[in-house]
Amino acid sequence: MSHHHVHHTPSYPTPMSYNKRFLIGVLLNVGFIAIEVFYGVKSHSMALIADAVHNVSDVLGLFVAWFGYLLANKIAPSKFTFGFKNATIIAAFINAVLLFVAVIGLAWEAIQRLEHQESITSSTIIMVATVGVFVNGITAYLFFHGKDDDINIKGAFLHMLLDAAISLGVVVAGFLMLWTSWTWIDPAISLMIAVVIFIGSWKLFKGSLDLMLLAVPANIDLRHLKKILDHYPHLISYHDLHVWPLSTTETALSVHLVVKQEFFHNKFSKGLEEKLHQDFPISHVTLQLELQESAESCETNCSDVLPLKSRQH
Repeated sequence: MSHHHVHHTPSYPTPMSYNKRFLIGVLLNVGFIAIEVFYGVKSHSMALIADAVHNVSDVLGLFVAWFGYLLANKIAPSKFTFGFKNATIIAAFINAVLLFVAVIGLAWEAIQRLEHQESITSSTIIMVATVGVFVNGITAYLFFHGKDDDINIKGAFLHMLLDAAISLGVVVAGFLMLWTSWTWIDPAISLMIAVVIFIGSWKLFKGSLDLMLLAVPANIDLRHLKKILDHYPHLISYHDLHVWPLSTTETALSVHLVVKQEFFHNKFSKGLEEKLHQDFPISHVTLQLELQESAESCETNCSDVLPLKSRQH
């Protein structure tokens, strides 16, 4: 049997560049959270407090992305053969659970405010939310140039860009209350923000749970991958195909390939490995070649061990 393993390490900028960007982003948002909580309590604005909680999720998200970036550059003890990469998945799951708790509290408080409305200082809401537009906009810009190279960085960028839009919505709500004196707009906006947090948290929860259970990552089209294997020249059949996440940014693949004896060499493995890297964001590929007469046993995905001409497409 021939065994071929290739590891493509994702390229990252120098450690100081993104460390500084994450640090600046975290400090900006922590400072803004303090401002929102202070003026939210002072002006009796649930919208500002709700947005502050939402910004807490942003800081947690930045920490998760930062943590993942640091782990990608950290050497783990020898007993951790996959390193600490899956800690980013666990952190994302914990983050989602904490956000669910926060959303429930926010929604409950907003409903109470709808029933017992209080006077609100609209000018304060407008001022603070305007600061939020700039803070979130600047933080998003910090990750603009890396968003196309790392899905982890792209997530941070999109999250902060969305928050800039939410802060802009709070500004609009402030002007509406200033012009109409409708105090119900404030808790209504906070409920809308809670819904946005819930939707984002649900996606984070489901995605991180899938990754914890070693599901095929969402950015891998398994049907397309199998189609490539089904039609790859000189490949008789394949079995024990596994695609699983190593972290929120890295994916691994392993598969047993049954080939004819004349193609039982590394050139065949190398060609297929390059094809997989070309079509899919998979950083670790392990291919094991087998001769047809030796491929008699299979642990999982055994339906794929049939010859290509016997498969139904």
